[in-house]
Amino acid sequence: MNDSSRIARRSACAAVLGAGGTLLLGGQLSAAEKPVAKGKLPAFKNADFYDAAGKFNAEAAKDAYLALMRAFGYPIGKKLRETLGATDFGLGRFTEVGLGLNIWVSDKKYNYTTLEIYLLPNQMIPEHWHVALEAEGVPSKMESWLVRYGTSYTYGEGPAAAKMGVKIHESEKKFITTMNETVLHVGDVTGIKRPGEKHWQQAGTEGAIVTEVSTYHAGEAVRFTNPNIKF
Repeated sequence: MNDSSRIARRSACAAVLGAGGTLLLGGQLSAAEKPVAKGKLPAFKNADFYDAAGKFNAEAAKDAYLALMRAFGYPIGKKLRETLGATDFGLGRFTEVGLGLNIWVSDKKYNYTTLEIYLLPNQMIPEHWHVALEAEGVPSKMESWLVRYGTSYTYGEGPAAAKMGVKIHESEKKFITTMNETVLHVGDVTGIKRPGEKHWQQAGTEGAIVTEVSTYHAGEAVRFTNPNIKF
């Protein structure tokens, strides 16, 4: 196969596979190949996600995550909205501390989970860890993350970063105990280093979409350093 044929074949593969094609083929994305925003997100206000009584509006949150997906050019299937979840962790500060979640598979019997995480610009998943559910035979969760779009700043146990890449939201500062930083751009992967490790994430200024692969995920096994959180 000559050089022209190889180039044509690679271009055809890229057209079929889309932005993720290079990752699936095992290559590294150059700066020029990284996905770019297809649109611009509105400037969300926290009040946009609560009614007059202060109740969290999950449908408004889903609208925001769908806008994030469209901005990144992320593929939106017909049933995605139905399976999409959103939470403000019961704190009433969704634009600061919140999460969009789409669990593809969560198999307790065979101990694995795959899911997608959606974070608005500068939105934070608060510090937490996972415990074992011994009575149910569920071990402490191990997990890893692959950034598909945007940037995610991830934090776990270990030496604290000399200068953090994000500004911790003021209301969460006193609950943060882990500041070992790993910055994930598109195609980068990291994860927790041991079962029970405390960890948290915060999106960059564009937001982030992150694929998580893990052992079985049980909501009742999650513990937070902020005692006010409801999840």
